[in-house]
Amino acid sequence: MEHPFRYNRLEPCRPATNGPGPIDPCRRVPRILTDVYPHLAHLGPVTLPTYGAVAALGLVLATLLAARCARLLRLNDEAVWNLCLLSAVGTLVVSRLVIVAQVPSAFLHYPMYILTLPTVTRYGLLAAVLTGVAYALWQRLPLLRTADALTPGALLLQAALHGGSLFAGDDLGSPTRLPVGQWIRGDRGYHPVALYAAVLSLLGAALTYGYLRSQPRAGEVLGLGLAVAALSRFFIDQLRPDYVLPDALLGNALRVDQAVLIALAAAGMAFFFKRERHDAQ
Repeated sequence: MEHPFRYNRLEPCRPATNGPGPIDPCRRVPRILTDVYPHLAHLGPVTLPTYGAVAALGLVLATLLAARCARLLRLNDEAVWNLCLLSAVGTLVVSRLVIVAQVPSAFLHYPMYILTLPTVTRYGLLAAVLTGVAYALWQRLPLLRTADALTPGALLLQAALHGGSLFAGDDLGSPTRLPVGQWIRGDRGYHPVALYAAVLSLLGAALTYGYLRSQPRAGEVLGLGLAVAALSRFFIDQLRPDYVLPDALLGNALRVDQAVLIALAAAGMAFFFKRERHDAQ
């Protein structure tokens, strides 16, 4: 019996044609996931999106990891747990308010659909940061140490979000002739950028957690995580189609978002250069 909410994007196998283009769709190659599931379940008038379900699971695991890291750094793990929950609530509430303000007519006609959209706006992310900083100051948590404790969990949550995009099928990369393009979309021949991003984020979470266990100086885990996240995004964006990327350029060489990512990576690595200079003295 077929999954009731499966969304199959595969096209019928067609013989290869002459000239450039994706690799032969009839060629047998290993496939990780051929169908995508944007909707996990329907509960009456409410649709449970797969992206939202995977993101919720990632949030729980990321919060548990943050509390674990807080204990390793001798921080108040209960305060860090509450900080994560408050930041998540602030993100979701502000994001929903922004969406309702942008499309009030759609909210009046489909309120439950709008409220259950698995979408986070830039204002929601800003609310998460401000809420977290305010709570940390109120609890008198050291900001850099707290940021260190949150970094592995943040990368784990990022991996879950990319995993949700993978299962929902809403993050196609650019066309490719390589066999990797057949892993997710079978006959379509696109880079599975969501898979790349999820794997790199998981590796980043493991790397920062392992480094945190060595008791580094305050801010170093944050710097490492920032550099890993920025560089991963920079290189993965090269495999995304141009129409999903910003058009603004700096001197006809870099896009604005690329310049920002390079700056973030440099800021993160600055923590390690500072440590090397300190050790040398």
